[in-house]
Amino acid sequence: MRGMGAPRRTGWFAAAALVSLAASTLMPTTVAAAPAHPGAAASVIAVKGDRGAWQVQSLGSGRYAVSWTSPTRFPLTSDRPTIVGPAGLALGAPTIGADGRTVSAVVTSTTRPDPAELDVLLSGDRLDTSGDDRLRAGTAQQSAPLDLPGTVTLAEDPATPGPYDVVTSDYELAPLPVDGMPEPIEMRGHVVEPTADSATGPRPLVLFLHGRHGVCYKPGHPNAYTDTWPCPAPFKEIPSDLGYDYIQQVLASQGYATVSVRVNGINAQDYQLADGGADARAQVVEAHLDHWVGLAAAHQVDLGRVVLVGHSRGGEGVNRASIQIPLSAPYRIVGQVLIAPTDFASQTAPYVPTVTLLPFCDGDVSDLQGQKFTDTARDLASDDTSLKSSVLVMGADHNFFNTEWTPGIAAAPASDDWYGDENSTCGTKDPERLSPQEQQNVGTAYVSGAVHLFADDDQAMLPLFDGSRARVASQGSAQTLSHAIGGGRDLRLPGLTTGLSLASGAQTRFCQGDADPQKIASCTYGVNYASVHPHWPESYEKLPTRPFFQMTWTATGQTGGLVLDDPLDLTGRSLELRTIVDPRSTDVDLRVRVTDSQGGSALLTPVGGGTLPSLGDTSDTEKLWAQTLVVDPSTASGVDLTDIDQVDLVSASDSGRIWIADLGSAPATLPAVPGERLPTIDFSDVRIDEGDGPGQTTARVPFEVVGDVARPARFVVQTTGQAPGDVQRFTVDLAPGQTSGSIPIGYTADKRDDYQELVTQIVAWPLRGVMTDDYLGSLTITDDDPRPAITIRPLHRKVAEGEPATWRVRIAHSVDYDLFVNGKVVKGRTPTVKVDDIGEKWISLHTGPVDEHKPLWSFGPMVYEQLREGARTVDISIPTRRDHRDERAESLTLRFGFNGYHSTSTVKVVDPRPKG
Repeated sequence: MRGMGAPRRTGWFAAAALVSLAASTLMPTTVAAAPAHPGAAASVIAVKGDRGAWQVQSLGSGRYAVSWTSPTRFPLTSDRPTIVGPAGLALGAPTIGADGRTVSAVVTSTTRPDPAELDVLLSGDRLDTSGDDRLRAGTAQQSAPLDLPGTVTLAEDPATPGPYDVVTSDYELAPLPVDGMPEPIEMRGHVVEPTADSATGPRPLVLFLHGRHGVCYKPGHPNAYTDTWPCPAPFKEIPSDLGYDYIQQVLASQGYATVSVRVNGINAQDYQLADGGADARAQVVEAHLDHWVGLAAAHQVDLGRVVLVGHSRGGEGVNRASIQIPLSAPYRIVGQVLIAPTDFASQTAPYVPTVTLLPFCDGDVSDLQGQKFTDTARDLASDDTSLKSSVLVMGADHNFFNTEWTPGIAAAPASDDWYGDENSTCGTKDPERLSPQEQQNVGTAYVSGAVHLFADDDQAMLPLFDGSRARVASQGSAQTLSHAIGGGRDLRLPGLTTGLSLASGAQTRFCQGDADPQKIASCTYGVNYASVHPHWPESYEKLPTRPFFQMTWTATGQTGGLVLDDPLDLTGRSLELRTIVDPRSTDVDLRVRVTDSQGGSALLTPVGGGTLPSLGDTSDTEKLWAQTLVVDPSTASGVDLTDIDQVDLVSASDSGRIWIADLGSAPATLPAVPGERLPTIDFSDVRIDEGDGPGQTTARVPFEVVGDVARPARFVVQTTGQAPGDVQRFTVDLAPGQTSGSIPIGYTADKRDDYQELVTQIVAWPLRGVMTDDYLGSLTITDDDPRPAITIRPLHRKVAEGEPATWRVRIAHSVDYDLFVNGKVVKGRTPTVKVDDIGEKWISLHTGPVDEHKPLWSFGPMVYEQLREGARTVDISIPTRRDHRDERAESLTLRFGFNGYHSTSTVKVVDPRPKG
């Protein structure tokens, strides 16, 4: 599938335009990293662009809190709004504010961040700028089908219904209380299973978990939604759990018990959780599995064979459950299928076979971050033989895998999450775009295929997931690509366990797998275009990176490759190279030369002829995603296949550029997976009083190791909120037998009035021998010094139409940090000002398009002002507009919240014309 025309972008935004991260919330008196704090403000002083407002708040000592408030609530999608900026800023991991409109982050910087260099991204669109970046395309261009010679249709189709009659039922349990959520979560399961008299034998259990979608809808009203939980009458819950019934029916007919669970209560309340609700979703999964312990015997269920299937944020949720559930549990997770998942934590479940489906036309999780479930697993444990597979589904969007998110099928109104011209790539009229039925056919085939492989060891399904060019009849003309690590592969890693061979004509190097086009070492150095690059984190993500092999050629016959530190044994195995094709080039054609340690070599043509297609050709659809170049070495003559120590690529196309993530030998069948789980680390949140000091003080944030550290392990930590020059990022090594540890964080203790709370956030990512569970920790320093007295008064209690209503904020003495005043327009004495009584520019910035005849307070607009360090007064103004109507005086009332101070104050707006 090729790309649609769009203007090239340069600079950091081009690299970041389709990336999603976690986001955070900020209270005016708090650094952004504390997820429990309510959301806050954006300063009108720091307005950039034409939507919303930015706040940049000095916390002292080179620490800043930045946030942006949208005129409207953020949509309820799987992706999350993300603050992004230039590479020099160290941005902390954020969450969304309690107002549902504010996204914030802590920044450590030597200079005050400039809002002109910041943006807020959601699914590839800059929210702080009007219009949709994804729609700013050039000439509409439809995609062409991929040419995948050598594709084989498997004889066994996992989507074929089985012989058993099926029965459907539902259960509802007591709601589950979850930390961080005021309302408990519903416990509802939709069960589809073979009838009780079906002679299936013990039945594996397949549990489905839907993702983050709308919560409540009003029947008969296509645009009436609410995320109030529980749903108020006459609103009804959106039955997202019923959206996989089409897969459940097939699996049940084949002898599997299935249940799909509902988590609308999480979707309505997870916006303030720094992990996006992943742990909460895992708790719900485990609670349902606990319930099935009591059901298993009556339903003939074998809880030793449980497969989890999660869609969108549900994918991250079931993966978190797989990490948490120990081998001692009364059920065993033998595999998981993740559909268009988020992975804000960069986690994966070691020793749990995993298939990740990535939709090419995903307009929600548009960066395909679910690729991390495969890549992160590669280096964690040398004895982990679990398959980690990624499958790219061409023409598929994010929503249509769930029928309750699909227009024309869903009970509630639904939409296609892709965007852009209907005639362009991925548009509704693109012949390569999958219809809902075609996409659901793919979902049935690949989910069922993975269940057969993981629960029943049906090795006939392996070619769908291991990089082979394979398909099944039920997927019709839908095209898929796959690659895999694990599964018994013996890998060699560019730049780590390999060196460069002597190139001939081609240019080769090892590059760092990140997306910083300004850094020479980066794989994207000099690449001035935006594209989806799921193997390479953005520079501001600060995630661990990996080296890649890069080769560029300008003529056929040019060569370059890798010398292996340890020879590969290819006897009875295939050679696989996970290979990324530069989307700017046309399809590339390659041959592979293998050489043994004695100098014997053979030039081999890869399976299917050696052609790898470029995936998208413009910024909106380019995918820098690794395809598998598979080589069958059995035809090589004069080569000792047990002793291959050099692998070279030979160009068979005129030009091209590729990157190789890794190469290795792969077995024809999957080996057994060890009954192991890696130890996990859990961080704590620590709160302490500042104290009087004086000077630099060190606090320690503890972490716990759950499980046994059998060999040296390592993870990486980033702390955000410390002053520049302090340690911000470092590795932590665990010794065998270690059960706990702590992270040192420095801060300054004094007798001055500081921010009420100063939060340093800790984020951890696994590297080797350990997995994170609760990967976020924090240190909250509570200021214990007296605060200055505050007063807020109107400059004039009565103003004429056309004059600004102004309030003056005064503090008793100046402080050495920024303060922000937040005011919310609330209902005062009637009559109150209406929208059309206020200046148009102010309305556009603070509410967006709304009914101008309604009261201003009914839209809850916020006003913000900044009191810079050293200053004692600041004015907040709302411009009124003269409407030339004969009317009574109207009230404009603000409720202020400022540094622990709360008050309500009213200004009267009067008709300036003389009466009588």
